Amino acid sequence: MYASRTIESVATVPMVQVECRGPNGSGPDWVPLKQDWNKRWCTLPANYIEDFAGRIDAFETRESDVFVVTFMKSGTTWMQELAWLLLNDLDFEGAKSSYPFHRSPFLEYSLINPVNGMDSVAMCNQIQGNTRLIKSHLPAQLLPRQIWKEGRKIIYVARNPKDVLVSSYHQMKGLAYANGSWDEFVDQFVTDKIIYSSFWAHIIDFYRMRNEENVFFVTYEDMSRDLENVVKRLSLFLDCKDLSVKEMEKLLKHLSFKNIKQSKFGNPTGFIKTVRKTTEDFEFMRRGIVGSFKDELSLQHQDKIDKWTQSILDEYGLIESDIFGDF
Repeated sequence: MYASRTIESVATVPMVQVECRGPNGSGPDWVPLKQDWNKRWCTLPANYIEDFAGRIDAFETRESDVFVVTFMKSGTTWMQELAWLLLNDLDFEGAKSSYPFHRSPFLEYSLINPVNGMDSVAMCNQIQGNTRLIKSHLPAQLLPRQIWKEGRKIIYVARNPKDVLVSSYHQMKGLAYANGSWDEFVDQFVTDKIIYSSFWAHIIDFYRMRNEENVFFVTYEDMSRDLENVVKRLSLFLDCKDLSVKEMEKLLKHLSFKNIKQSKFGNPTGFIKTVRKTTEDFEFMRRGIVGSFKDELSLQHQDKIDKWTQSILDEYGLIESDIFGDF
């Protein structure tokens, strides 16, 4: 079902690259995408193969489930907050009194941050209520297969690679997930040795499935340019009510980066610092702007990423702006 190979990386835990070969050795035929799956390897902590692969693949979904899927640092928390509020009739008081990861748990969190007595897969199974909103950073082929077999709804958020790289670097250093310099991190990002990579395989597969009935594909850049339009489209996708002008205004204000970052429960930085060791300057939510890479990545690093990006997108007849627009 799975193959894995050990790699060296800047991560502080052993990492492997994982391939889903499917039961017949020809890849995950339940994913509605025809391609050579031998080219789809995903970098994950080594214990994924030992403890998580089979359990996640066999995860029992429900008809009303909604999954928020992203490559890390792509606006996941922002989208979780938006989707949860739409699915819960704009329960702002509920949103202001509990962290997003309590209302919308992270399927493979125990893989990324092993905590004694915590089992994130079991936590997702135990969610009460009509609609479960579940987060994952896994690529299409490693998600629970019932998502695809049963057509469960997926909200996929993509973000441009340079902003993702910068945000990932700060988070992984701040949480002691990774060592190394900017040079090393950039090199490992473009050679698919950072957790959840390959970055472009992750995004391109969902971009190519964006017209599937159960997939809502949006970008961080879309949300930054016109959040109101994204809210309207997402509400329709989730079969939620139309919002009044006042409801929309209140929701957009609640979802502003400034408001979420200043909120005790919207921004989990404080909580994270109480449960694990971080650097003194660690911030789960940092800047929240499109193009922040411009004053953090050197021109040499930007050029390396741009050349890598185009070499991959050429294969699909795409350019970066086809996915993200101009930024």
